[in-house]
Amino acid sequence: MLTNRLHSRTVSNRGGFTLVELLVVIGIIAILAGVALGPITNGIKKAQQSSGVQSAHALGLAMYSYANDNQQTYPDKSGGGATAQDVARALLAGGYVTDATIFSLSGDQSSTHTKITSSSNTATSIVQANISWDFLVNNGNGVSSTSYPFCPLVWSTLSSTGGGTAPTTFNVTAGTAITAIPGAQNPFGTAGVAVFYINNASAFNTTQISGATLQVNMVSGANNLGGVPASYGVASGT
Repeated sequence: MLTNRLHSRTVSNRGGFTLVELLVVIGIIAILAGVALGPITNGIKKAQQSSGVQSAHALGLAMYSYANDNQQTYPDKSGGGATAQDVARALLAGGYVTDATIFSLSGDQSSTHTKITSSSNTATSIVQANISWDFLVNNGNGVSSTSYPFCPLVWSTLSSTGGGTAPTTFNVTAGTAITAIPGAQNPFGTAGVAVFYINNASAFNTTQISGATLQVNMVSGANNLGGVPASYGVASGT
């Protein structure tokens, strides 16, 4: 009986964890959280990039359908000077895109970007600030579907208002790479750009260091087989 009482008293005097024990447990949890944070963050970024490529592919196919119905030319603005808004409105008006939210990427941190809402989800109400994509245009004549296969048709915006430097013209000679500099405010930051090409291929092109510059190859020199026509330019998003 006495032994049992002493044992009960010993247990009751324990009182719980000491401060040192709690600090050790907290430290272990913090270490485990730190170890797991990197892969989780990278996984989220990869998922966002994959989603961006899928959106680029869907937009590219919508533009391809438009071209099939319009003498094999992609949407442009008569007389030239097309903006991303012009392209988006043409695709929405023709029913090639039915949900305008595809034009807005969640990662677009540009100060001029405005997310698409129900009130901007139509061909007549979508505006330039809603769009997170840049489009290849041809001075009012429309890019031909027979253009060289590695010509980029649509890509996540690299406009200056998004903190990046986009190629303002695609007038380059054969064998010359087409490069751009992504900025932190763009949909994928400095990680790269989601692109859809005329040959129906889509990809996420990651940034590379060239000298002291962090840039992304829109088209490699090896793939720029015949150069790009002088009339081709960029209908830029935000």
